[in-house]
Amino acid sequence: MHTDDFFRLVRSWLTVYLPRSRRLSAHTIRSYKTALTMLLAYLHETRGLDLTAVSFEAIDHATIRGFTTWLTDDRHVSPASANQRLAAIKSFLSFCAAEDPALVAVWLDIKQVRPARVPARAPDALSMPAVEALIRAPGQRTRQGLRDTTIFLLLFDAAARIQEVLDLTLADLDTTSGHGRVILTGKGHKTRTIPIMDKTCRHLDQYLDAFHIGTPEPGTLLFYTVRAGRHQPMSQDNINYLLNKYAAAARPGLPGCPPTGPCPPVAPRAGHADAAGWRTPAAHQGVSRPRQHHHHQRLRHGRQPDGARRNPESRRRHPRTRAPLERRRRPDPPTRRPHVVIPRIPSHSPR
Repeated sequence: MHTDDFFRLVRSWLTVYLPRSRRLSAHTIRSYKTALTMLLAYLHETRGLDLTAVSFEAIDHATIRGFTTWLTDDRHVSPASANQRLAAIKSFLSFCAAEDPALVAVWLDIKQVRPARVPARAPDALSMPAVEALIRAPGQRTRQGLRDTTIFLLLFDAAARIQEVLDLTLADLDTTSGHGRVILTGKGHKTRTIPIMDKTCRHLDQYLDAFHIGTPEPGTLLFYTVRAGRHQPMSQDNINYLLNKYAAAARPGLPGCPPTGPCPPVAPRAGHADAAGWRTPAAHQGVSRPRQHHHHQRLRHGRQPDGARRNPESRRRHPRTRAPLERRRRPDPPTRRPHVVIPRIPSHSPR
């Protein structure tokens, strides 16, 4: 198959199938496009193929296995990210096989490539003093410092992803004292409402007075950058740059952060806000907090808190779950005594 057919299917996959048929978000499509771009870079670096020489004949089982190894060894990509690139390539070839039956053999060959094993580990997170130091690092004497402080505080308070905060609009905010909340739109266009603290609401009001003067449209993005005199959306790279910038500035007095390298992600406030005294009870009234995970583990395995297994005979069970040992005979109703009319003995008066 010629090069023109390869890139024709690439264009149809990225511009028609993914956004219109699959209804995927722009961020997912950009990730898939990055996977194809890295595959083209691998073919150019290892086989010397430029764009005019790339075709389906260059894609086989050995090529894709070498591509995943190249990602982890040369590009220093994590196994999870390499698996994501592999899944994107498989999705593209599945689309090509549906469009052209001659490519079914290529798709079945690549489908046999197994993803790398991802080691399970607990995610890294900042401690509460480190979060406070990071939030105070930008300062609030300048407009940029006010914006960066609001972004960091909102990321921590709402426990949101970076892109979820960047996608916030003015209509997604409610800064009413005692009832503050934000509406986040996550993956799969799923929305959720998150209550926020009064402290965060006050910072948002200050930010709105400085960056959204007047009565802007409700669909206006909350955070933006100015390029050529026009408001443009902020990118994740911009937020990552700000996090690394202020983490490097506060690193000497930042406990819980490694001396070098990027700063770990900000931990959600669920386990720290109460200890710091930031949470306002009125703002979270009626919001139930999840129980501890280890408590559920003990109940799930039927163990007591001290590790001893619970006696199964003492466990209360629903009557419908009890196995009937024998069919019990319904007791006979109590026999009633016959109604006997006792004649009254007349009293005889003495003569």
